[in-house]
Amino acid sequence: MDILNSIISVMNKEESRNFKLWINSTNASDARKDILLYDYVRKAGENYDEDFIFKKLYSEGDKNSFYRLKNRLLEDLGYNLALLHFGKHESNSLYLLLSLYNIFISRNQPDIALYYLKKAEKRALQAENFELLDVIYANLIKLSGDNTEINPELYIQNRKENAVKLNKIRETDQVLAAVHYRLRLSNNYGKRDVGLLKLLDSTIKEFADDESISKSKTFQTRIFRAVSQALIQSHNFIELEKFMVNTYKRFIDEKWFDKANHETKIQMLIYIINATFKNRKYKESLDYAETLGEELSAFNNMLYNKYLLFYYNALVINYAWIDLARGLKALDEAEREMKGMKNSYNDFFILINKASLLFYQHKTNEAIRNLVKLYINDHYKKIDASFKMKISLAECVMQYESGDNPSTLKRVEQVKKQFKEQLDSDDFKRERFILKLIPEMIASKGLNKDNKLVNQIKKFVLAPVKESVEDAEVLRYRNWLAPKVGLTTENLSR
Repeated sequence: MDILNSIISVMNKEESRNFKLWINSTNASDARKDILLYDYVRKAGENYDEDFIFKKLYSEGDKNSFYRLKNRLLEDLGYNLALLHFGKHESNSLYLLLSLYNIFISRNQPDIALYYLKKAEKRALQAENFELLDVIYANLIKLSGDNTEINPELYIQNRKENAVKLNKIRETDQVLAAVHYRLRLSNNYGKRDVGLLKLLDSTIKEFADDESISKSKTFQTRIFRAVSQALIQSHNFIELEKFMVNTYKRFIDEKWFDKANHETKIQMLIYIINATFKNRKYKESLDYAETLGEELSAFNNMLYNKYLLFYYNALVINYAWIDLARGLKALDEAEREMKGMKNSYNDFFILINKASLLFYQHKTNEAIRNLVKLYINDHYKKIDASFKMKISLAECVMQYESGDNPSTLKRVEQVKKQFKEQLDSDDFKRERFILKLIPEMIASKGLNKDNKLVNQIKKFVLAPVKESVEDAEVLRYRNWLAPKVGLTTENLSR
């Protein structure tokens, strides 16, 4: 796929509509070749056939005209996207002002050029865009040679001061790049002699000449964001917990948290909650969850609505392992608290978690009622097919446990048919196994009499599996099957 196709494929509805309006306004004809080409590329996607569209647009001749059309469309798209978005990002408006400066300086209109340059300086200062400020100050100093009203000494000093800030930012970015690179090289810090915190400290010392950088709140915030994401991607929750607890404590000790970065504090707590949960430190995770709940009320509930779901998620994931009744109580409270928010995702969260917790409490019919409500939820319509398949598979398991064998067998066949494309993929071998297993368990009329089936289940339960794979299951298949063959969750391996 070439660059034109790539750009068209990622354009959203607003961009597409704006482009069509703009391009049609330049020519009254509805049959323009550029519009026809655009529409075809957008509709065809990965099935794009260049020979087909070439013949449709140019019934005869060579492809030179077609290539010129593609190049013109590419230029028009770039121009239109720039116009649409230039006001949405501060840096874009700065580039626009600098472009206007260049236009008028080339026309020998220094007064007009100065107007746009001064405006760019003001915007750059507000946005703390030190890189463009350097360019602006360089042009102001250059312009002072033709305009006696400009004091070059003022801008020389401003440029020197700006250079100090710019160098610190560049040094910070260099350190972050080095840290991120070394993180990618080390996939499992917990099993190495050099721990993560030591690695970070040595990298910062090696690449940061200015000691004030490592003591900067801004720098430490950027380190937090970069490192936490790298550790999550590598599923290294042991080091994530150590790093986040250490970082959170440092921010507390240095008194770096305030109203301006309160959201950063909440995000750090969420990382700690999730990391301690993953490391099966449920009590510690719940303690941090209570701290999160208190922080949501800070600064006049400034971030209460935005992060309330994260608080209840922290309670549910932990209580699901240690106290199912309290987990359901937390979901009931969440339902009351978030009732007025009218958010389909909140409803989805409550229903899917209620269904699983009720199932683990052996309240199967009640679990099924909550699960099937998902099918009419607006958020359910937006999730991908693989997730929908896992929800339907969870329903099959629940139907089996309800003892309604005819309904179970019927639902299994429906799921096989509805999600055939997904089930054919190697990514869903576990789901294929469950859908094959359920009818076999129904047919066996008692696992104790079918050694072959018991051995199949034991093999599945005892086989190592990545935690991330099980986390994506609506109901953990191994936890459901283990007791049926005399195994416990302690038998499960990673």
